[in-house]
Amino acid sequence: MAGIYLHIPFCIRKCGYCDFYSITDLSLKDKFVDSLISEISSRKSEFNEEQISTIYFGGGTPSLLTKQNLISILDTIYQYIPKKSVNELTIEVNPDDITPEFLEELIEIGFNRISIGTQSFNDDILKMMNRRHDAKQAMKTVQLAQKKGFKNISIDLIYGVPDMSLTDWESSLNIAVSMNVQHISAYHLTFEKGTPFYSKLKKGELKEISDSDSVDQYQKLLEILNRSGFNDYEISNFAQNGCESQHNSGYWSGKNYFGFGPGAHSYKNNIRRWNISNLLKYIKNVGSYKSYFSNETLSEEDRFNELIMLGLRTRKGVDMNFLNDNFNSEIWNFFKKEYEIQKIKSNVFIDNGFLKVCENKRFITDQIISDFFKI
Repeated sequence: MAGIYLHIPFCIRKCGYCDFYSITDLSLKDKFVDSLISEISSRKSEFNEEQISTIYFGGGTPSLLTKQNLISILDTIYQYIPKKSVNELTIEVNPDDITPEFLEELIEIGFNRISIGTQSFNDDILKMMNRRHDAKQAMKTVQLAQKKGFKNISIDLIYGVPDMSLTDWESSLNIAVSMNVQHISAYHLTFEKGTPFYSKLKKGELKEISDSDSVDQYQKLLEILNRSGFNDYEISNFAQNGCESQHNSGYWSGKNYFGFGPGAHSYKNNIRRWNISNLLKYIKNVGSYKSYFSNETLSEEDRFNELIMLGLRTRKGVDMNFLNDNFNSEIWNFFKKEYEIQKIKSNVFIDNGFLKVCENKRFITDQIISDFFKI
């Protein structure tokens, strides 16, 4: 099983925290779609002996594409893979792009999962993040998607936002669970280099929240979502039973995936590939058959680090038998030594052959992961 990711690099305006590649010049949209189709066609041989089970339109803002754009892209893909093999077809949307007609078109095209970028249900916080919608629009979009027939709806939330109180966060969480969605992705804000938020942080215009406040907000997240029937199958992703993201789960379990569009990443047979994060160069080079990507073959240490990074973030954990069977003795011995250190700290444990992070240490998972890295 493998997945296809399509990066749609357009936004009406940039959010203050986002470091994903995007531009605000929509005049290039048609040229981009043509180039994306060309890239897919030129890489058709990569699908050989692969069963593609998921397709994911991310961004940027995929909901800025038209019905015909989406059909053209999918028709190209379905020339090279069986349509019936795709179990999950996801599109990310912004609340202020959505109309009843567009949702009907998405259903008609075949999308069976929709991810709505709500981010918060607090208007002040949405404005501070430079989002285009307000809380009322976000709720209306969820309700409209349900009415039009979507039965697998995911929404995004962000916590750890400067000046956001625990009460603010609790209020957004309560609204989220009241919407009866099937999936919630909840991410702690990070100040990524190159973003407006990072610049404001360096200028002292924004301040990171304290570690204790971060922990309190994370605990509130677990409390409310777990109580409401959501399983945190990955540290930032919560799903009702059977509604886990198949596409993202493929990333976390080390399956192959194929990324198309500027800035998109691919992974196959221990080779990682990434496209240039520049739409004009992407369009020019795809059209003239020049190189528009870079790649690297992962070393054994890289593969070990990636296995630890992805596995420990999930409830399933890291398969110890796989670790023992697929890595050399030097890495295995390094791992065993670090495991004993983390075990003494009560950070990790082994359950049915899988290494997992202890429940009361899940908030510091990233630190535990970094301790396991072999560098």
